[in-house]
Amino acid sequence: MPNDAYSEAIKEAYASAPTDIVIIDTLEISHPSLPGGTMWLSKTLVDYTLTLEDGVTNQLFSATGFEFKLPAAGENGLQELDIVIDNVDRRVSDFMDAVKDSKDPVKLTYRPYLSTDLTAPQLDPPLVLNLTDVKADVFKVTARATFADLLNKKHPLEMYTRARFPSLGGS
Repeated sequence: MPNDAYSEAIKEAYASAPTDIVIIDTLEISHPSLPGGTMWLSKTLVDYTLTLEDGVTNQLFSATGFEFKLPAAGENGLQELDIVIDNVDRRVSDFMDAVKDSKDPVKLTYRPYLSTDLTAPQLDPPLVLNLTDVKADVFKVTARATFADLLNKKHPLEMYTRARFPSLGGS
């Protein structure tokens, strides 16, 4: 099944693999409890200044080694990806240590860019996942990223009681 979120340009780059166009994979790792709590990473050898989908310009993505495979639908309805990020400078593991006791999820946002067009990501909207099962050693940080677990949510999310909704009847 085709993915309509990708731009035509990146679909062509994936299909034809031209030697003069490089796909720049980027990650944004963020957490609401840290002031300025966002890491911007690019899977490249040099830093890139890129424009985000909301028009924010001059966002610096730091060159960092990481590996992942985009999620495929599983039989149980969950989509997950495993990710490995280099931990040479301990920046990623220090970030994860700072947020490990928080109840809020760590958000991971994936955006691909083309080296010929740094003005916008080639995936709209970008892929946003929650990080879980984070483990770190001196060489790497490994984690699993998933969409929100909708399968195990209560339904309905809101409890309809007579106290809150008097028109439900009864006295």
